[in-house]
Amino acid sequence: MYFYLVRHGQSLWNASGRHQGWQDVPLSPLGELQAERIAQRLKSQTFDYMFTSPIKRCYDTAAAIIQAQGRPLEDLTVRETLKEARLSAELEGLAEKEILRRWTPEQKRLFREDYSFKFPDGESVKEVMARMVEEFQAIAALSEEASPNPEEEPDASADNDPEGSQVATGRDAAVPKTQIPQKSALIVAHRINLQLFILYAMDALDSIVRYQGNIDRMEISNCALSVLEVNLKGKQPYYRLLTVNDMTHLTGLTPPKPSAEEAPK
Repeated sequence: MYFYLVRHGQSLWNASGRHQGWQDVPLSPLGELQAERIAQRLKSQTFDYMFTSPIKRCYDTAAAIIQAQGRPLEDLTVRETLKEARLSAELEGLAEKEILRRWTPEQKRLFREDYSFKFPDGESVKEVMARMVEEFQAIAALSEEASPNPEEEPDASADNDPEGSQVATGRDAAVPKTQIPQKSALIVAHRINLQLFILYAMDALDSIVRYQGNIDRMEISNCALSVLEVNLKGKQPYYRLLTVNDMTHLTGLTPPKPSAEEAPK
C-alpha cells in the first residue's frame, strides 16, 4: 500500500503564529490556494481509502482533494485518532511567543528533552506517539496480501512507484521481489502526526525517546506531500520512504493580496 501523506494548508492561526491544538481554525487565503495546488497534483491519483483528521483545517484540505477528483465527500473517512496533539487546552489561541514567556525555564527544558512531559490539560508526545503507531498499524493492516501467483501480477515495486523513489530506508529498505497488487491511501493530518508516521516507518522513534526535540528534524510543511510504501501482510513486511516534504506543486505560490475591504486603513 502507498500512504500519500498530506499536511493541511496554512490556517489563519498558522499565519498569525498562534497555537492551535484542537481548535477548528479555518484555512487562510494562502492555505486555500495551497489546498487547491495539492488537489490538482493528486487529481488523477486513485485512492482506495481517504482519511482525515476531524479538525477543520485538515478536513477542508482533504475535501479540496476529493472534490478535484469529482468524488463525493462521503468517500472521506474522518478518524479521531488523527487529531492534532493537544499540548494544553488553556494555551490554545495564544501567540506562541506569549506561551514561551509563560513557561518556566524548567518547563522549557522538559519540553525540549522529555517526550513524556505533559501539562495537566494536554498530551505528552509519548501519548501522541502511542496513538499514531496504533493508527499507522490500523491503516497498514489494510495493505494487500502477496499474490499467490507472481506471474499474474506486475511487479508493483518496479512499475507503480509513485513520485519516483527519492529515498529508500526503514526497517527493510530492500523491497522484496514479491508481486503485490498495490492499494493507496490518502491521509490528511497535522505535522506531528505525519512526522511520527514517517519516523515509525524508518524505525527512528527512539531518537524522540532520547531527546524530544529531535522530532523537528523531520520537517513537514503546509500541504507538502510525503509518500510511504508499506506492506505488513506479505511474508516479508517492509516500509519504504519514497518522497518526503515534497513542495514542488507549491512553487511560486504567494499569499493573495487582500481586497480593498480587507486592507488595513
